[in-house]
Amino acid sequence: MTFADELKSHLLQVQQGGVQAGSRLIELDPAWARGVAVQLFEKLEQQEGNKLNQEEFTQRFSWWMDAPRSFAERFASSLSRLLQGSFLKGASRNELEHYVRLGMALQIGVKEEIPSLSRRLELNRLAAIVSSWRDTNEMVKTGWRTVSEYALEIRAVRKSGTRLELTPIGSVFLGLAGRDAIQWLLSVEVAQSTGPRDEWRLSRDTVNTLLKMPKSFWPIDEEDRAPCSWSTLRRLSAMGLVSLVEEDVPEATAHGADGYWLLETGLQALKALAEPAGTPFSVLAATLSKDEALATLEDLSGKQAGAVRFQASAEATALQARLVAHEIRNALLPVQSALESFYESVVGQQLEAQVGRHRPRIDSGIERVLSFVRELLRTSELATQPPEPFEVNLAIEEARASFASHLAIQVTGASLGSATVEGYRGRFVLALVNLLRNAEQAGARSVVLDLKEDEGGQGLLLSLDDDGSGVPAEQRERIFQPGVSLRGGTGVGLALVREVIESEMQGKVACQEAPGGGARFFMRLPLKERRSR
Repeated sequence: MTFADELKSHLLQVQQGGVQAGSRLIELDPAWARGVAVQLFEKLEQQEGNKLNQEEFTQRFSWWMDAPRSFAERFASSLSRLLQGSFLKGASRNELEHYVRLGMALQIGVKEEIPSLSRRLELNRLAAIVSSWRDTNEMVKTGWRTVSEYALEIRAVRKSGTRLELTPIGSVFLGLAGRDAIQWLLSVEVAQSTGPRDEWRLSRDTVNTLLKMPKSFWPIDEEDRAPCSWSTLRRLSAMGLVSLVEEDVPEATAHGADGYWLLETGLQALKALAEPAGTPFSVLAATLSKDEALATLEDLSGKQAGAVRFQASAEATALQARLVAHEIRNALLPVQSALESFYESVVGQQLEAQVGRHRPRIDSGIERVLSFVRELLRTSELATQPPEPFEVNLAIEEARASFASHLAIQVTGASLGSATVEGYRGRFVLALVNLLRNAEQAGARSVVLDLKEDEGGQGLLLSLDDDGSGVPAEQRERIFQPGVSLRGGTGVGLALVREVIESEMQGKVACQEAPGGGARFFMRLPLKERRSR
């Protein structure tokens, strides 16, 4: 079972409510481990067919028993963690000790009976993993990182009472497969990493180092030359991205005892992480990681943490929009250039007249998309900035000036002076332009924008009345839903209006019937400040 498969299996159990929070791993007694090792070496002495001479036997015994914390202790501790993340999850101490003893016997060379072939193969695999860890300090400090520990550390799961629950980070992972699943984990790690020595997460510095040095070896006593912690290198190896160098590899022993090779799959994965503009995965990973970090803050300062979370989501939306816009523009500009060359090539040819008939539609279609991209890039910049106070009157004037149309626009209520609200001014202007465009599409010839203060003096009331065809009473709530349009449009404009007025500015917007029979869009905006001119 691969690393991704093991993690997916664990997260599925969490999703189904089958994993308790706070269940601690069983820690084995070091004295027990040393005693078992001595018993096994005594058994090896008496074992028929033992071909070790006295010097070889002494060397092996010393390897297992010497040092302040013996290899026997470290092996038992690390193997017990691995087993509890494998087929002994939730097992009793007696059963765990039994299988650790069997694993030690396999490595020492003592013949022991194992109940089934499947368990023998898994025990062999796990024992071999532990035996390959030559870094004493690393084993003492960390042992093995199980997928259950990893899931908690990268916030793929969170504790909820006595159980674990899946987070959006974990849900995204479960919806992916193959390389995409691994790429998502790497994106989450980079978004959360505290630096190259973070044992749970790959750092951006380490990504750049691995790309610069796809192969590296160093002496066994110079572990500080490794680009990151051994825990991270082992995890990358388990993901199939790097190959760790073993002590008996000829090329490694010429330079030292430790090292790695970056595999082709790892090279491609790390190149994606190093993209300066980011990727959809990296943007989403950063946002969800911020959200999970803020979850604990909400218990202490709910409103403040909620505001920060909203800002993080707005930034992610803006970054995603910019990624999409850049991809569309980068794809269309070469097409536009190629078409210009094609137009020139058919001048004086038989095709010229036929191409000429279709050219206006082609050119206008491309220009419309490029215009949309430019507007998307412009407005997406707004969400990466914090909301600021702005004067409503000036924003209304900006919307009226930027709307190129024959629509007659009248503004009333200017006596309020510099009434100030808080939000993204550019987005508010865009929302007003969308309402003006909506009136024009409904056949309106004139619009009246009226601004006044509410009775309590705590908010502003802004209404936009048109003399168009109006909106049927049964559709006046539905038109604010994304994708809903009464005139065959995209259904985006009025959805954006609600998002800006209600989500970003904490106000209210509704559609009513105008006194003249058209549509009235009525907005209430919390008043930040009002100063007389």
